[in-house]
Amino acid sequence: MAVDENAKQKSFSSTAYWRRRYRRGGNSGAGSYGRLAEYKANYINALVRDRDIASVVEFGSGDGNQASMFDFETYTGLDISKAAVRGCRKRFADRPGWNFAPVGADPLAPHDMAMSLDVLYHLIEDEIYERYMQDLFAAATRFVLIYASDKDEPTQNIHVRHRHFSDWVARNAKDWTLIDAPEHPYGLTEGAGQKHNSFASFKLFQREGAA
Repeated sequence: MAVDENAKQKSFSSTAYWRRRYRRGGNSGAGSYGRLAEYKANYINALVRDRDIASVVEFGSGDGNQASMFDFETYTGLDISKAAVRGCRKRFADRPGWNFAPVGADPLAPHDMAMSLDVLYHLIEDEIYERYMQDLFAAATRFVLIYASDKDEPTQNIHVRHRHFSDWVARNAKDWTLIDAPEHPYGLTEGAGQKHNSFASFKLFQREGAA
């Protein structure tokens, strides 16, 4: 039986879950490793190169394993976990132009692109999801890239809540247009495990008037 969404919201804190997970030495999950991480990095690196994107901010940079595959020069990684931020600052200390900070710690300068990778379906609480989406789109001057599931569907996993985020964009970010939604080469199919396949996929939005 699927977990009741309302009961889940009342009993679970997504913030506490991820802070505790990183504090105890946990990682960002299967999506940030192996062929899924390589697929995402290849798409993102090509996008940044081909669109001449000068700066990128990621909301939910986690343990930094995914970020280690990025080629671009100017990058800001934000996370709710101070332990994850400390680890990334140490890991990427030799990359000038790269900065890691706790969410909300300092005023955030606009970036060419804001991105969210494997985060939205971990935002169980409506209030946190709403604030996250507003901050994500407010941080970008040209593009917003989201890698997540885009559906409303029950789940048995206590720290997963699928959301039809395209509906949110249509209602709340009317000056943004979907310009790319590539088919995932490792999409989740019947019998495929989530270590090497994913129910998430990319959707790239562009601000009206931004090239």
